Amino acid sequence: MPEDKKNAEELAPHYEDLDLMNLSEDQIRLMKLEAEINKERDAILRANPDKLPVAVWFIIPNELGERFCFYGITPILKNFLKYQLGFNITADANSMKDIFMGLCYFTPILGAIISDSFLDKFKTIVSLSSVYILGLIVLTITSWPTVMGVATTQLSRTGPLMGLLLIAIGTGGIKPCVSAHGGDQFLSIQKYGLQAFYNYFYMAINVGALISSTVSPMIASNEYFPFPLAPGQNLTQYFAPKGLKPPLGNGYPYSFLMLTCFMIAAMAIFVAGFKVYRIVPPAGKFILFDHIKTGIAYAGNRLKMKREDAYRATSDTHTEGMVIEMLDLIKVIGAIWPAPVFWMVFGQNSGVWQDMGEQMVVPFGLNQKSFFGTETLNNFWNPFFIVVFAPILANYVYPVIDKKYGEKVFGLQQRMVTGQVIASIAFVVSALIQRWVNNNCAPGEDKDTCTSSVSIMWEILLYAIITLAECFFSISGLNFTYIEVGKRTKSSCAALWLLTSGIGSFMSSAFLKATMSADQTAVADGLKKYSEITWNRENFLWLLAGCCFGSAVIQFFISRRYVPKAQRPASNL
Repeated sequence: MPEDKKNAEELAPHYEDLDLMNLSEDQIRLMKLEAEINKERDAILRANPDKLPVAVWFIIPNELGERFCFYGITPILKNFLKYQLGFNITADANSMKDIFMGLCYFTPILGAIISDSFLDKFKTIVSLSSVYILGLIVLTITSWPTVMGVATTQLSRTGPLMGLLLIAIGTGGIKPCVSAHGGDQFLSIQKYGLQAFYNYFYMAINVGALISSTVSPMIASNEYFPFPLAPGQNLTQYFAPKGLKPPLGNGYPYSFLMLTCFMIAAMAIFVAGFKVYRIVPPAGKFILFDHIKTGIAYAGNRLKMKREDAYRATSDTHTEGMVIEMLDLIKVIGAIWPAPVFWMVFGQNSGVWQDMGEQMVVPFGLNQKSFFGTETLNNFWNPFFIVVFAPILANYVYPVIDKKYGEKVFGLQQRMVTGQVIASIAFVVSALIQRWVNNNCAPGEDKDTCTSSVSIMWEILLYAIITLAECFFSISGLNFTYIEVGKRTKSSCAALWLLTSGIGSFMSSAFLKATMSADQTAVADGLKKYSEITWNRENFLWLLAGCCFGSAVIQFFISRRYVPKAQRPASNL
């Protein structure tokens, strides 16, 4: 065994986060296997430590293409559900969209389990990307009225919802694997290269989103299929009984077809780089079961003895490396558990804010089909501001603060707190704008549905604020969950970070159902007048602002107690 440990230390220099002198035979075997598989690639990386690995130039374009596809769906999904699939009440369409988004961020657990335990990340990404493409094909075909032999607005829900489910499984499953696979391309001596990669990676996400969130709604806003109007009937008369304004168009199938083609191209680019990837072999078993068993053993020992004694006793039976991995994972979970509240609030920028934009005036004599329409505007400025803010923060703001005050003063946890505070400010401002919008409607019109004289350009201010919050919170959280855990659990931890977004989406759906949706249903059923409801849009926005600020306070106290892994003494493990 000592000889094996010596070999492991020699063959796997990338494993700096585990105690090499107390690992299980399986851990040593995997380390040796990784070192052997990547021997030639690692030699190239050590010879050129200041250069980004060639592999990242296949991973980043793949992420750009996949995010192009995903963010091409999200801006048109609410109106697709509302006008094509019959989710007529606005809050119900938003709730269904939140359920889809929640599934997209729950399924990363599936991808993490497969990649960390059974398949490597490359095979997992290829397999689940195929599921993703299948879902896009199903969605495209079943949303095409002429193919399905029905009139537009009379589509069956079954096919499109099945396609969306497959898309959720595919996009969610590959999420933790792609970012972690990118991190695996770097050795421990390439710390700054890894940071640069995550910035490029996040920028690629938002370049893809920036382009598709403009192009996809523009295609969808065209009328490619005739509406089933009665003789002499216009669109306003057709949709009035449903409680809806006339739609911008019905070109959703053409948008979905474009996105399918881009996803196929993204997968092809990724597969083309298979010869240059560093591969971290899977454990061959369900890793989380090992961590659960180790955690149960540690908890049992902790009930009977002091922390240090429990640590040593559990290390004797489960190896010290396994105990360290388990404790690191628990500490990270304890540090990120308020995150769902941020994502619950953040997700309203493509729902409630979009609804507010439908009330507002489009400038320059244009209409909602234009670039400044709510579908395009509400999904263009977020990625645009990320592309602007992310490099400024990474290359100027953070280095200046670190140099002047030290890295501990404004670390990843502190940046996450800052993001939550800024997000709460964004929703305070949005509530005030909503009040302004409603106060500038024609007398007698119902709030939240009236046409206001306030310009939709004010929403750009909201997107600037919420995007700054996202840059502080999301990029820092993604980096935090990668560097704070052991090698074998990086995909699982990335999945846990994405899971917080999924939980946030389901929380958003529940909030909408309990508040705005319930009141809107009562109005539609004639049980209440709009003036009698409690949860109008302004009050809902105030609620979100308060929730986010409360989450920031909790995150602040967590950050005060959390000790980063790199600064943690052995006695604090």
